[in-house]
Amino acid sequence: MKKEEALQHFRENHVHPTFHATIVALEQYAQTHRDELVQDFLPSFQQLCRTIKQKQAAGEKGEIGYITYSMLRTEILEGRHRYLVEATDNRWFLDDHVCKAEYDASWAFRFLDEFERSLEQARKVYMDVITPADLETIKLQEALNYHQYVIRFIRYAMLQAITLPEYIEIEKAEEIEIRVGEYFDRSEIVYKEDTREKEASEIAEWLEEKEPHVYSYEVFTQLDLSHGKYDGIDLRYANLMQSKLSHSALRTCILVGTNFESCQLEGVDMSYSVLYEASFRQSNLTGAILWDVQGAAGWLDDSIWTMPGFAGVTFAGANLTGTDFRGANLAGAIFTGAILSGTIFEGANLDQAVFSMKDREMIDLTNAQRELIIWES
Repeated sequence: MKKEEALQHFRENHVHPTFHATIVALEQYAQTHRDELVQDFLPSFQQLCRTIKQKQAAGEKGEIGYITYSMLRTEILEGRHRYLVEATDNRWFLDDHVCKAEYDASWAFRFLDEFERSLEQARKVYMDVITPADLETIKLQEALNYHQYVIRFIRYAMLQAITLPEYIEIEKAEEIEIRVGEYFDRSEIVYKEDTREKEASEIAEWLEEKEPHVYSYEVFTQLDLSHGKYDGIDLRYANLMQSKLSHSALRTCILVGTNFESCQLEGVDMSYSVLYEASFRQSNLTGAILWDVQGAAGWLDDSIWTMPGFAGVTFAGANLTGTDFRGANLAGAIFTGAILSGTIFEGANLDQAVFSMKDREMIDLTNAQRELIIWES
């Protein structure tokens, strides 16, 4: 068997099925242990912030503009799973006085090691046509998929990390980004702060221009953006915490991971929008319309892996009086502590959605919906 034929056969018969098996196992682990992993993550973030504060107090470090978590390919090849963490000023990689730390992501990459071990056994059948070097190449290629789980997790962990006193006390630039990526390569924003003063009317006008690819990850907190015509815009991972969007039109929008916590959303129309991992915690959605929104937890397609599965949309503690969820796909969503007077769930997918037991009898649901819901005491 020629080299190219052997590699093709190896990929089809061993690489693909082994990857699927290990990534399914990682998906299940990440979904069920997310909060435990956060508790393991926070001490390392606290220590980084303490180091930053010490250097700032000694006049050795200025305001922080970036905190970057970087996957290191050399570490991956050596079977180590440490991310390099660097805190820098606004010059980012040009900063001469970097605060460095490490984060151990073994919880994710041990599944890559399992993938490699399985392929090492399968490789031997090919009588050295497929070499250890070929296996290293495959491992590095697939490592990026496991790395996606680290990105998704750190984005989730930041919701708690930014509330730590150690983080609050460090001196930060007006704009600060926390990013996860590869060393000196592409990275993604997992959290952003922007404390520059903004004029609500100017932001509303800008949003109504509906420019493509410019609003994602932006910070629009504590602004009155009510009565806006924002249909079709992309606000994925944007932060609108404590803003007012009452009676605004947000139909057919991309709202993946958007932070609507403690927002005024009375009468808002988000029909047909994509809400995966969005948070409406403690928000007021009285009379809001969310027909046919898509926000199910888990993979987009159970038959094939394309990206890590989403966490459920959260409406914990929200006022959902008269909110209309007709036809919504909210499998795995969190409704604990929400006000559910007159909430409409007609035709909604609530498979494994979490509700408070005290609300069980007062919510208008079909028997089929009730059987699929998780009722928490």
